Order: sequence, then structure tokens, then C-alpha cells
Amino acid sequence: MSNLGLIGSSAKFRTVLDRIEMVAPVDSAVLIQGETGTGKEVIAQAIHQSSPRCHNRFVAVNCAAIPGALLESELFGHERGAFTGATIQRIGRFEQCHQGTIFLDEIGDMTPATQTKILRVLQSGTFERVGGNEPLRVDVRVIAATNKPLEQAVAARQFREDLFYRLNVVRIPLAPLRERIEDIRLLVNYFLKKLAQSTGRPPKSISSNASRALEKYHWPGNVRELENVIRRAGVVAKGDVILPGDLPPEIVDPGSTSTSAAQLAATPTSSGESGGSEMSSVAKMMFRWARQNPKLKILPAVERELIIYALQETKGNQVHAAKLLGITRATLRKRLDKFNIKRELNIQ
Repeated sequence: MSNLGLIGSSAKFRTVLDRIEMVAPVDSAVLIQGETGTGKEVIAQAIHQSSPRCHNRFVAVNCAAIPGALLESELFGHERGAFTGATIQRIGRFEQCHQGTIFLDEIGDMTPATQTKILRVLQSGTFERVGGNEPLRVDVRVIAATNKPLEQAVAARQFREDLFYRLNVVRIPLAPLRERIEDIRLLVNYFLKKLAQSTGRPPKSISSNASRALEKYHWPGNVRELENVIRRAGVVAKGDVILPGDLPPEIVDPGSTSTSAAQLAATPTSSGESGGSEMSSVAKMMFRWARQNPKLKILPAVERELIIYALQETKGNQVHAAKLLGITRATLRKRLDKFNIKRELNIQ
């Protein structure tokens, strides 16, 4: 399954592979649970590609990235005149992936009204577009994911209990990267090859000292953070071998107080979300970082790190990243050029 991006040999990862093999042929709902950056969408894609629906569409929707008022229209579509600005009929994601698979990421962020419509689709396979009254039928497999403990949300009446049981037919828990250290070297080699393919250059290797530093790091951002670190190291490294000096200082020296804004923002909060209250500490951490790096221009560095974080969170979607940052897309594109971020993140 390595061609699907499933890289690992640890016992916990092999358990996930076994669960994928078991559930893929069975047309049931799946709930994937894991911290931010553990690869929940990759697992969902692997289930789809190994299922009888593999020749039909796989559609991914990040429920946390779309405001609650718009999510229902995104999923189910709307009729012309359903609300201000609805000048044409719009086909929603469920209709788009008829006979395929829909992946609902961060489903715990759904409003109660949208939860109700999702429950109806799971129960009867029917729904109405926003502003419509004609029932539409679809044949869609639902795979949901969350980084929150949904049982607690159910107990707090923030998530429908009946919907939870409908989604939780088969659960696949994903272990954080810090609990499967033996997979790090395999992942590093995979990301180096991936970087080489995107740049058209021979793949770089990594020194044993740099590998050991990666294996000792806590990885709050999990596999996503590891990929970003390797991508940056591949750009920074002057030779064909990535050395410890090419890695961020907080990875080489775990006791260092230096933490990048992007990594701080990727650290889960007590509620299981990324960002949140930790973002209020970014300025303090950047000042500490500046003291250890006298040549650092602190304001550009903060801005650059936050732009990179926004692009990571929105999976490279510049429109959504600009909204997250509170700037226009045109301004974002100017910043991408100014800070030379396009090359680093391989953005067109």
C-alpha cells in the first residue's frame, strides 16, 4: 500500500493497515480518530482506493474550514434564490460523489442542523438542497474523521448521539508519530523522494545524526510537521546530505526554548484543536527565538511563519488561507513572493 502514501512498519501502523484491509470491501461508515497531522485523509483515501467504489469520486470536505452557515450548502447544494447571493442552482458535494466516497474531516465542528441532515443521509440516503423541498437520493459511502473525543461532545450534548453511533460503525484510531518512532526513517526517505520528484533533482539523503535528532523530537504536528521539516531541510541543505544544522534548532536541541510560530500553532490545545490559545504565545516565543538568532528580523519572521501555518492548515488553498489570515488573496500572493514561500512549499 506504499503507493497510496501509507508508509510505516511499526506495530501500531500495521494494525491500521489490517483495519483498512478489513473495512475497505464492506460498505459501512468509518470513523478515523487521531491528532492533527496524523494522516486521517490519507487513510480515508486508502480505504476508498481499496474499495469497490474506487473508480468513482472521492470528495474531501474540511468541516472546520467552512463556516457553519455555508457548510450545509457546500455539502447538499442550494436552489436558486435560497439566500442572498444564490443566483444559480448549486450541486453539493454529496451529489458530486454519487456512488463514490465522501470524507468529512473534523466532523466534530458541525452545527446541530448540519448534523441532522448528515444523519438523514446515513439513515435513508436522501436529502434536500438548501431552499428546496424535493427529496434527492444518493448512494455515498461516508468516512468521517475527528481530532476531538466525540464521546465527550456527545456527553456535553454538542454532538448528536445517534449520529455518533451511525458514524462509529468501524473506528480506526491513529497513533501520534511520537508513539511510532520506528516509522520516522521510512517516512523521511519517502518525503525526500517526493521532494526530488517535485524538483526534478536527485533525492538527498540524511545523516545518522540528523535522523537521531528527528527520532528524539516530540512531533506535536505529527507526520504533517515531519514532511514540512524535511521539505525545508531539503531546500536549506547545501550538499547532497541533510545534516543536523539543516534542521530547525528546536529539533536538534530539544531543550532549546526556540520554537517556530508554525510549530507552536500546530501543537494541540487541551480541547484537541490546533492553534487556539497557543497562538497568543507566538509573540513571546518569537522574542525568545530572536534573542538566540541576533540576525533575525522578528516581524517578517512572525509574518512568514503565520503565512506558512495558514497554508498548511488549509492544505495550500490560498483563498481559505487568506481568509484565515484576514487579508486578501492578492496580498497573500505578494507575501508568498516577498518571503519566497512558493518554492519552499512547492506552490504554483
